[in-house]
Amino acid sequence: MSGLAVFAKRVGLIGIIGSLLGAAAGCSDSNAGTGLNTGEAVALPGMKVNLPPPPSFADQDQPTSFPDGTVTVFGLRKEMDKYLGKEVKVKAYLLEVYQCPPCPKKQVCKLCDQPNFFLSDKPDGKKEKALMVVDYLMPKQKPPALTIGKQYVVDGTFARNSPTGFASSDGLLLFTRLTDDKGVEFLSPAAALEAKALKGEKAEAGDMDKLQKALEAKSAALKKANK
Repeated sequence: MSGLAVFAKRVGLIGIIGSLLGAAAGCSDSNAGTGLNTGEAVALPGMKVNLPPPPSFADQDQPTSFPDGTVTVFGLRKEMDKYLGKEVKVKAYLLEVYQCPPCPKKQVCKLCDQPNFFLSDKPDGKKEKALMVVDYLMPKQKPPALTIGKQYVVDGTFARNSPTGFASSDGLLLFTRLTDDKGVEFLSPAAALEAKALKGEKAEAGDMDKLQKALEAKSAALKKANK
């Protein structure tokens, strides 16, 4: 190949290379300001993140007890280790009283539950957060006069299980006593029997005391007559 031909070939290659470099520069100029290395913020595709709702701290502000020494439903459960198995006085609102559903004639219905009612720290509280009170009424016994939504002080033993078959991991109240809307002290069957027995013991003790005094008086009279 002659020197002139070699020179021409080289000139042609240089032209092709120059054209490629120019194209690259054009691409670089057209994308200026959009690269990751430009130092500017780059907008990424929008993303939606589903976060759980913030925790509720409403319960943290609830009282656990009252100045008169009574406790709340929240207080019983918050300090369960302190109150479990002990006699307590709960001040709360009557949320619901269990009523046995009527059974139509000539039909077989399931047995009714044992009488129970629910207490809540709010007049319109949720039943799942309420405290069940059990063993307060004998079958066919006249119930106390109570009003839904009214606040009462209820005495009882805080426990997880009752002798009548109720159970709750959050605790329930084995009823002892309360004062109803008529101002009458209503006692549980067990407390009523205990009070009756105690009254009988006092009456018996009184009779024995009277008998003892009568014997002493008779003895004194005999001594006086024999003088």
